[in-house]
Amino acid sequence: MKTRGKPGVIWQARGRVTTRAPLRPVSNSGSIARVNRWPGMVSFALALVLLSGCPSAVLPPYPGSLISIAVRISPAGARVGRVAASSHAAPAMTLRLGDAPATFAGAIAVEPGLHSVAIEVFNDADIRVGGASFRVSSARGSPALLDATVQVLAPEDTGAAGAPTVDAIVAPRSSAVQGERMLLQGVVSPTAGLVLSWTAAPSGCGTFAQPAAASTEWTAIARGPCTVTLTAAGANSRDRRSVTVVVRSQGRSFEYPLQVAPGGRYLVDRRGTPFFIKGETAWLALANLTEGEQERYLADRGAKGFNLVEVMLTNHDYTTSPGPVPPSNRAGEQPFLKPGDFSTPNDAYFDRAVAFVDRAAARGIVVLLAPGYLGFDGGREGWWQELNSPVNTRGVCAGFGRYLGTRFKEKKNLIWLAGGDFAPPAGSEGEARHREILDGIRAAGASQPWTGHWNVEHLGGISTDQARFLDVMALNGVYQYASPYRYAGRAYDVQPARPVYLLESTYEHEHPGTATQPFRKAWWWTMLSGGTGVLWSNNFLWMCETARGVHRAEYGDTDRALSSWSDELESRGTFEALYLHAFFEGLPWHRLVPAGPSSGLGQLVSSWQWWGERRIVAASTPEGDLLVAYVPPTGSGSRSFNLDLSRMRGPARARWYDPSAGAWFPVAGILPRAARVAVETPGTNGAGTNDWALVLEAAPSP
Repeated sequence: MKTRGKPGVIWQARGRVTTRAPLRPVSNSGSIARVNRWPGMVSFALALVLLSGCPSAVLPPYPGSLISIAVRISPAGARVGRVAASSHAAPAMTLRLGDAPATFAGAIAVEPGLHSVAIEVFNDADIRVGGASFRVSSARGSPALLDATVQVLAPEDTGAAGAPTVDAIVAPRSSAVQGERMLLQGVVSPTAGLVLSWTAAPSGCGTFAQPAAASTEWTAIARGPCTVTLTAAGANSRDRRSVTVVVRSQGRSFEYPLQVAPGGRYLVDRRGTPFFIKGETAWLALANLTEGEQERYLADRGAKGFNLVEVMLTNHDYTTSPGPVPPSNRAGEQPFLKPGDFSTPNDAYFDRAVAFVDRAAARGIVVLLAPGYLGFDGGREGWWQELNSPVNTRGVCAGFGRYLGTRFKEKKNLIWLAGGDFAPPAGSEGEARHREILDGIRAAGASQPWTGHWNVEHLGGISTDQARFLDVMALNGVYQYASPYRYAGRAYDVQPARPVYLLESTYEHEHPGTATQPFRKAWWWTMLSGGTGVLWSNNFLWMCETARGVHRAEYGDTDRALSSWSDELESRGTFEALYLHAFFEGLPWHRLVPAGPSSGLGQLVSSWQWWGERRIVAASTPEGDLLVAYVPPTGSGSRSFNLDLSRMRGPARARWYDPSAGAWFPVAGILPRAARVAVETPGTNGAGTNDWALVLEAAPSP
């Protein structure tokens, strides 16, 4: 949540404190490199810098979409010096060696739309010896996929003429939500006399409308990675190619209510399915949006795979004309018949709030609901002053809680949020009354889980920080801007264990030019420090100010962008959140354990570690089959470090992931099972910065 003219602190930049307003510094040793956030259309480095090996090259503007390319050279024994890819809209770039012999990989940035992609193969003397061209359609969001086979002219080529070849598979995106459909296109030769078949692994992860055709409509079914394969069979031989599409979960695939899994580390639905928190904060959606606008918002977020939205039940002072005058909603209804008197709830107002929860349920979205947002520093943005009013005695607060509990007790898609940007002083009357509301809700039969949003001494906090509320905190949310990995690690260590998740950090369009940028790094730091999900947001999306139309972001420290909440449904931050979702839903995220003494794994990054903004975080499965690391941005160029792979169950294959563009890049060769293995990041990424995620998977036994 943001403040207007209030002192407060939740992050620190090098040599000075960066503000929402005046802030108190946190203790944080080590070197912190300042990182400037990308503008709306950022420099895209993958094509011309990362893959060409020229970090100093001038970067072109990022045109809005990406095509990921994998190339297999045929015959496998051909002598290849380099492979280049280009399109009519993008200059030629050199592909990197892939993770298997005679394979190459890379990505090109293009305007969204239909493109002709040319692939050229050169021998050691830089003479062109082969090439092919393919039509690929790209769009904003996850990269399009082109997996191609290129024949080369080689004296040693003794392949039989007429043997079937799958020349390419083209997929319009590398990730899809359950139930989403896409056209998969196969290119085969020769075109006659072949038997074609599409298959998916694991079985049931997707279905094909025309499984025996070169091109087919495919429907995403089961969450997780889905490898689709096209096989072309001739009389005496066959060929096949594959691409992997990550299927992201859709909220309606879960059976609510949620509960904490045995062991306490993550949430599950009623069937025991792990629930990855893919949340967004829309604090003022209940107050500032009409029912039709709420439906549009929830439909969009549900279709994109978001499964949780955070809102405040009542808006105390966050909007001005022409928006609703707080605490009214868009219908002009007040939450209390007598202003500030909790004993006089207005049924009409709360009927609309209940309807919002039902509307979210229809989209498979959980509502994280703050029944009495307290406000930054207990100031005018929240209800702390009214909570301490003589009229709102402990008995009145308990009664208001029972009223809310009765209203919401049947809602299965609900989690309650205590606090709200403020931690009541221990032993205060306000603290006691806030607890009475909570207890009243529970006493009325509302048994949904609770979490807390506390700002402790202007340093943020975790949900278990408030002793008075500790016993009811089922989830441990992290509210931190500067060092979310430290707070997440502290939350992970709390016993008994509770699911850890990022509750709030820097939002899109806010705090530009500070050390908290790019804001996505908070998500990755948290996830690999014990997290089970992330809430993110955007200045326009959390304020939901429809009545202002297109307007400037000006509440708090912003970049003063000109936009609206509806335009921001397709923001750069939205897509970066979807890249995070696709990454972790393509892995067994719920099995990951963060590095550190408390987890029993020890330190996975074995070279000297920096604290502050340079901190590399890593997590692994106890079985040693998977290790994931996040290398935060320090500017541009590559970073080198050592990993302790001695606990892996064997040698590992590795691949890099660009968190700003959603693209994968394989690492050539196999990494050994050793205590000190050197790795180096690819360089500058698609946002013009240099943060990367690394995945290592133990190679299968021969």
